[in-house]
Amino acid sequence: MGNLLEFKKFSAYYKQKKDYVVAVDEVSFTVDEGEILVLVGPSGCGKTTLLKSMLGMCATTSGEAYFNGETIKSAKKGDKQIAYVAQEYSLYPTMTVYENIAFPLRIMHTPIDELDKRVRAMAKLLEIDWLLSRKPKQLSGGQHQRVAIARALIKNPRIILFDEPFANLHPDLRFQMRELVKAIHKEQNVTVVFVTHDLSEAFALADRIIVMKDGAIEQLGTPKEIEDNPTSKFVKEFFKK
Repeated sequence: MGNLLEFKKFSAYYKQKKDYVVAVDEVSFTVDEGEILVLVGPSGCGKTTLLKSMLGMCATTSGEAYFNGETIKSAKKGDKQIAYVAQEYSLYPTMTVYENIAFPLRIMHTPIDELDKRVRAMAKLLEIDWLLSRKPKQLSGGQHQRVAIARALIKNPRIILFDEPFANLHPDLRFQMRELVKAIHKEQNVTVVFVTHDLSEAFALADRIIVMKDGAIEQLGTPKEIEDNPTSKFVKEFFKK
């Protein structure tokens, strides 16, 4: 099991008036193929910026970021095999569930028979096969996110990025969706990077956790390592919340 993502002294910046502000500050880490890596930290610490950097979406950067041995900057977006699920429901409102899930395959010019087979198989895996003819406005919050996950997974990505995807769901549904992510990870053997504010969610999902503060990595380790041996006062206090 090798490194799928690697960051070396990577920084990302955003422009504020005439100056550039550091959003991610010289982070170095790897994401191993097949693992679930969870990013946690207070609001504004750089979690989402770091996640978007994995998609090559940050214009001003320094250091290096690699996907499968190739720099993310030089890799073509469509070839990176990276899928993304956001907190906001991002389904196409005029399309049915079937059409939303099928959309990435249509862009890839997938033959219609194969497209239909894959869409129906993915819908069955996500337990939304009975919703295929509905429009997004007819779906609940949890159903929206299942469709978004199905659409992300349909092109068989090697890694899927989740940006607080269940933040707007009630606790019982959050638990169900968390279990779904674990099942998908096992079933599809897909690498997962997951951003969350929910520490119970982080500990339930993660093989390893990155704790961020002010754009930098405060600690990286397994849930047990971080719980048993916090390396700073910040980490210790953060996990007491």
